[in-house]
Amino acid sequence: MLTVRGMLRTQRRQVGCIRYFHETAAWQRVKSKVKYAAKRERTEARGLLQRVGGESETGTARELLSGHGKRRGSAPRDVWPQDDQINAKFARQQRQLSLQEFREDEGVRTRCANFGIDKATFEKWSSEFIRDAEDEKLERLQGSSLVPKLKREGRGALERFVANQFFAYLSERAPDVVKNIGYLRRISDMRYPHEWMPDTRRLPRKIIMHVGPTNSGKTYHALQRLQNSTAGVYCSPLRLLAFEVYQRMNKAGIACELLTGEDRRLPNYGDDGIEPTGYSTLGTAVTGLTSCTIEMAPLKRCEVAVIDEIQMIADQHRGWAWTAALLNLPASELHLCGEESAVPIVKRICETLDEDVEVRSYGRLGALQTSKKSLEYDWKRIRPGDCVVTFSRQNIYNVKQTIEAQTGLRCAVIYGGLPPEARVEQARLFNEEGTGYDVLVASDAIGMGINLSIKRVVFTALNKFDGGGLRPISVSQTRQIGGRAGRFGSGSEVGEVTTMAPNELKLLAQSMSVQPPMITAAGLKPTVEAIETFSHQFPSVPFSQLWPMFRDIATMDDEYFLCSFADQENIAQAIEDLPMTVRDRYQFLYAPINMREEVVATCVRRYAEYVAYGRQCRVGMVVRMPKSLPTTRESLKIFEQWHRAITLFLWLSYHFPESFVEIEEAMDMKAQCERMILDGLAVIKADPKQRAKRDIDDFKFGSKARKDKDASDKAAAGDSGEQGKQHLKRIKDLLGDLA
Repeated sequence: MLTVRGMLRTQRRQVGCIRYFHETAAWQRVKSKVKYAAKRERTEARGLLQRVGGESETGTARELLSGHGKRRGSAPRDVWPQDDQINAKFARQQRQLSLQEFREDEGVRTRCANFGIDKATFEKWSSEFIRDAEDEKLERLQGSSLVPKLKREGRGALERFVANQFFAYLSERAPDVVKNIGYLRRISDMRYPHEWMPDTRRLPRKIIMHVGPTNSGKTYHALQRLQNSTAGVYCSPLRLLAFEVYQRMNKAGIACELLTGEDRRLPNYGDDGIEPTGYSTLGTAVTGLTSCTIEMAPLKRCEVAVIDEIQMIADQHRGWAWTAALLNLPASELHLCGEESAVPIVKRICETLDEDVEVRSYGRLGALQTSKKSLEYDWKRIRPGDCVVTFSRQNIYNVKQTIEAQTGLRCAVIYGGLPPEARVEQARLFNEEGTGYDVLVASDAIGMGINLSIKRVVFTALNKFDGGGLRPISVSQTRQIGGRAGRFGSGSEVGEVTTMAPNELKLLAQSMSVQPPMITAAGLKPTVEAIETFSHQFPSVPFSQLWPMFRDIATMDDEYFLCSFADQENIAQAIEDLPMTVRDRYQFLYAPINMREEVVATCVRRYAEYVAYGRQCRVGMVVRMPKSLPTTRESLKIFEQWHRAITLFLWLSYHFPESFVEIEEAMDMKAQCERMILDGLAVIKADPKQRAKRDIDDFKFGSKARKDKDASDKAAAGDSGEQGKQHLKRIKDLLGDLA
């Protein structure tokens, strides 16, 4: 047990280490430089903020003062100052950093070499390109032109855009530098995606948008129209939602099939009076309605199509699927459900299609209010019907045990890593009376996809680790998660939203009261035909490098952007050396794969080998699921990864049916894995060694701050020069690489 004396001794040792570290020569050498750079940038940002004044002290300029949004309580990234001059000036600063990084980026130089640009030629033309950009001679790289892209996609997209504009610059100023550059730019021309499906363009379509906040009934009205149609499709952002609509239609006696990447289900004809819509010439039953995930939307003629969560058309990773559905679904009536922020971009796209858009707005069915006081880290104030939101999987079980220990209330848990079936079961335990589960502890996975009877949403933090650092969640995310409070069936007429931290309550209130910024562009991805044609021009270039090269040379309109290729690049590299066709590689890139998970990454490679060498694969030949029940966090995490590996097998079985066989075995193994995960959730506990002060620090200050301090303590015991380097790196990260 940790005694008070032991805690004080540990604290003195930590203070001593920090004091020793700051006396090292390495730190003294860099301190003045870092402090000067920080002061210069922060002074300039403060001046910009003073010009804005009042509540506009949010967004990009404020991030300069708070370490680019990493400090707890800083404003969401999608809230910007209203002053166009301030935004343009900040965009020019970011452009300057991106231009410098472009010049020094080894990846850019490698891709230029693949295009046939030697080092001397690159140095010459990159210098002229940078000079013209800095002199504001390039229209698409002017500060005011870059603001929408920065708002929409962030700094990383700006770096990619600079490379893209360099090749556009070459095609105009020095077309002979890149062989066949005109042909390559025609192959990669992404300006007219509406022309990719000419059959749909010949069909007159009626576009109806149902927009409103969470719990406004917008999707309900669209589904009512679908239910009354003879042929239709519902396109969902999640398998959970697709399955929910599939069940809802069949329970109402309306034949509906389920179509997702890893699951195909027909209705049980004869049950509950379900009858086929008709019969084919071969005598097989024909089902009128289909409920599917958005990526699997069938391009068949229908009366009504419903696209849910249309605002995800701007998603950096999956936005292309919403764009494809909007452009290509051949439906007489196309119903779009989502946030009001999507209205402008949908109207702009539909103008190019000569299609009118009818907008129907809905108000929230129940009142929603922000609490006047936070919970001030008093877990005893948690009450039945609460949903406690934390953005760390590791914290979920700590929060769960803390609540159960201090209140006696039992907690269900929902987070993105859980299989959909497990999330449904945990939601049932929370929603239904008499199960013994009074509180829900969840991640942002509850933002959409599950009906939950939540009375109050409690945020433990308004920051989330996004892979590159701790960032404030967006206004849209805050409103969507907070809007889950007070939904129909919760037993509460007024939904309530609050925070654990007192200093975050005001920010929460502001985020809940403002509208998300309007969406300005929709996501796209290259077609497999375009990538195949492009690859023929570079037969010796590795496939993983083809995609960034395509992005570099692609031509885009302002209404569209290319979705991120970061996840796909990792997959492409993992199967790089296998003898696969471009089309087969393309299929693997868009499979449900998280390469950061060791189990899944290993299985991806094994699965790809079976496709590459034309062999048949049973799930048991790759998946080696443990036999014992998961009773710890780590063992549960392994089971979750095995579940995703089995799900990937099922997904591949529909795309490569000749390679992945004996699907029933995979379905049985998947069901067994789900049962073991659910049983494990009932008995798993937080690791007692990771509780006490560490948990309190995580809840109050965020795990990132605690980890930084732990890293500093660890560095203090090693070489003093290395300490300085590590600490400088952390300082640079906090300053957003401004030092």
